[in-house]
Amino acid sequence: MVAFADSLAFLLLGRLLLGIAIGGFWAMSTATAMRLVPAAHVPKALAIIFSAVSVATVVAAPLGSYLGELIGWRNVFILCAIPSLLALLWQLWVLPSMRPESVGTFSTLFRVLRRPGMLGGMLATILIFSGHFAFFTYLRPFLETVAQASVEGVSLILLGFGIANFIGTSVASYLLNRSLRLTLALVPLMMSVLALLMVTFGHLTVLAGLLVALWGFAFGLVPVAWSTWLATTVPDEAESAGGLLVASIQLAISAGAAGGGAVFDLHGASGVFTGSGLLLLSAMVIVFAAVRVKPVARADQPVTGRLSREIDN
Repeated sequence: MVAFADSLAFLLLGRLLLGIAIGGFWAMSTATAMRLVPAAHVPKALAIIFSAVSVATVVAAPLGSYLGELIGWRNVFILCAIPSLLALLWQLWVLPSMRPESVGTFSTLFRVLRRPGMLGGMLATILIFSGHFAFFTYLRPFLETVAQASVEGVSLILLGFGIANFIGTSVASYLLNRSLRLTLALVPLMMSVLALLMVTFGHLTVLAGLLVALWGFAFGLVPVAWSTWLATTVPDEAESAGGLLVASIQLAISAGAAGGGAVFDLHGASGVFTGSGLLLLSAMVIVFAAVRVKPVARADQPVTGRLSREIDN
């Protein structure tokens, strides 16, 4: 649809449908991993899924830009349909047919949200992703104005972010197997410290590049950690909980970018980074105070899911 769009409305409709498809993928990824591998291997399976996403994120943007210069943006979108179709056919071939373990309704979403610790987890997720996207959205103007990085320097720093993000995602399962709660709490703490260090020392270009790479590593842990938390705490309603998690993340992306823009107009990129650090610090406090890492059942039924054992120490 995007490739053949002849108006802005038609193009936006194509993007809307793409967003629905991506949201469905993210919402189902945790539940699918839980049913494909033994319980002890769920963190590793999630790490594999998200590390593949990290690779695609690093490769897709520069490749799309390069191809756009050669063959035009419409042809790039047409080409994108080919691997998408191949991915669909591959899934139909290799994935087993799996019936849903429960019937999901809107009332199910609210019941899941009322379980002890779930609201705290969703709030912490919103704060972490808001803090990240406030930081990342205004990273380029910070690097160009405060760090005085050249165009090539900014590209190199962003490449370092992508590589470090892949590494963080890849090692996430090892950290989660040691302590889920500590991983959930220490990652936003680390990101908060990095944001404040950027405000203080970001004028040093090389150091700014190192801090951005460390940020990429830390954020690489986030999707795997929170998906593992979801799989651990609500194994009987992973599909519905996954939808809540994705909705929280999408809300956070919008809030982080919009809120960061308001702060940027008043206090510049340094103000955005300071606010980002405070959001992330608040998320760490909520993890310790209000997030559970043990299975949480409905009030009228014990947990019977495959991840009923506690992952955390």
